[in-house]
Amino acid sequence: MIEIENLSVKYGNNIALENINLKLEHPSLLVIMGPNGAGKTTLLKSLLGLVEYEGKIRIFGKKPEEARDMIGYMPQRDRVNTNIPLRVKDVVLMPLLSKYYFGIRLQDVKNAKKALKRVNMLHYWDKNFSALSGGEQQRVFLARVLAQNSKVLILDEPFSATDVATKMKMAKILHILKRDKTIIIVTHDVNPLVECTDKILLLRKRIIAYGTVPEVLREENMERLYGVRVPIIRRENVCYVVGGDVHLRH
Repeated sequence: MIEIENLSVKYGNNIALENINLKLEHPSLLVIMGPNGAGKTTLLKSLLGLVEYEGKIRIFGKKPEEARDMIGYMPQRDRVNTNIPLRVKDVVLMPLLSKYYFGIRLQDVKNAKKALKRVNMLHYWDKNFSALSGGEQQRVFLARVLAQNSKVLILDEPFSATDVATKMKMAKILHILKRDKTIIIVTHDVNPLVECTDKILLLRKRIIAYGTVPEVLREENMERLYGVRVPIIRRENVCYVVGGDVHLRH
């Protein structure tokens, strides 16, 4: 479904991505991990056709700029102007306003309500968006992406400003969605997603490792990725990352 061949991106003389090659089947869930400045967001923008690149990218056989209607995108730091008294429903319906000359269709409203219900936020339909907590706002942003009914979901740090309970709720939603969608997620916390992740990409301008959870989450790979030793203890079907409160299942 998604094919990337010899992808490289430069900003002036600075190399952001170098010689990226991978294939991702549909439907599936891909987690991208890496330190700051590793090129994670640049890779997402390449898939969206928002940066100039060398190499080949195909999404369902189309170039990124031709496939945008298939993609729902949740940016890393999505912001809504809180000086404007927007309600939750306004935020979710906002991307659809540019598609039609005569306003929002009834079906769009139904899709927006369905999406909010999926993230357990439908009861906030008429609530002022700026009054929500950071985690609640992230769930609304996720609903906004879901309401577009895209084949591909690209989520950049969707768990930012969320507590553990919210992360787990969002992970359950994504687990269900990946039955018929391809989901690409950049995150520093793979823990909530590891049980439903099909592939993990460790990225540091180049591919450090790409494969399944047990193939990729290895001490030598994590050390190459972050530059420090990250001990991982494996016991039966559980991986424990020593030095933190993260436990990973596969």
